[in-house]
Amino acid sequence: MDELAQRLAQCTLALCRIPSVTGAEGALADALEERCRQLAPVRTRRLGNALLCEGPRRPGRPTVALLGHSDTVAPSADQLTCIRNGRVHGCGASDMKGGLAVMLELLAQAEALQRNLVCVFYDREEGPMEDSGLEPLLAQGLLQGVDLALCLEPTDNHLQSGCLGSLHARVTFHGRRAHSARPWQGQSALSAALPFLAQLACRERREVRVGGLSFYEVMIATTAHTDNPRNVVPDRFVINVNHRFAPGRDLAEAEAELRAQVPPEAEVVIVDRAPAGPVCHDHPLLVPWREALGIPVEPKQAWTDVARLGRYGVPAVNFGPGETAQAHQARESIPIENLVIHYQALRHLLAA
Repeated sequence: MDELAQRLAQCTLALCRIPSVTGAEGALADALEERCRQLAPVRTRRLGNALLCEGPRRPGRPTVALLGHSDTVAPSADQLTCIRNGRVHGCGASDMKGGLAVMLELLAQAEALQRNLVCVFYDREEGPMEDSGLEPLLAQGLLQGVDLALCLEPTDNHLQSGCLGSLHARVTFHGRRAHSARPWQGQSALSAALPFLAQLACRERREVRVGGLSFYEVMIATTAHTDNPRNVVPDRFVINVNHRFAPGRDLAEAEAELRAQVPPEAEVVIVDRAPAGPVCHDHPLLVPWREALGIPVEPKQAWTDVARLGRYGVPAVNFGPGETAQAHQARESIPIENLVIHYQALRHLLAA
């Protein structure tokens, strides 16, 4: 293993050894802040558990921002934390502490880069959109002047453009309680919901082409429950419906489509909403770079913070070293080779 690979692997492992489950990122934010404040002339600013780190700003040169979230899902009981067989094992290794390690390596070289570099390490990427540690940075205008942003979400070192928007709705069917031995005395809310559930089950994905890429819109039930004892005909049946929609559609349009699918006797409450992210893979800073390196371009068939950045007028794409198949998995890991390839690709972009 050469020196660069060793540094990236050891840094990723060190980050994985600091637990940072969503909502408990303080210890990792402290470690990242200490590391970044040692990287003169990098300027570091902290808001809560989010860090904004900037290399020298040179007028007339493009400014590129790299963004990585510090939180992880809860680790599995059998999660390894070690380097073994060419991989770094650890909770968050692919999603996305490997990306954070690459960001730190590039920050250490910020003065030698041709393009201005901004790195954002932020907390609470998982969970409600309004809770994200990235939101205050954008709301305060701290990323104004950024020409291009890359979210280092796991993409297998492919460039993933845009992202799906997402709506979660609580759909409630009502009935009348009765003893389960005498169901004719009541009306089952569960039975009332069956045609709607069957309709969702038969609903096919819908392809939408944006910027030459295929996004697939879906609407699916993800959770369902009643609140009654098992010997009672349920008078209330609650379903969570998740609607994923393509770039180019706004939240109001997506919400109207969801509501149109629900029968009038059911109650609909939107509990979480996130806009779709614009497709930006033809950005002038990206085209010569991705063509020179032969980087594949794909649609992002999920939601990421490129949507949040787009809402604030910052063009953004997804590009990260993590393996998409490893995200949120038990025994998560990342190939060391992916870290090196990703570093070299970003170094090429920033040195142009």
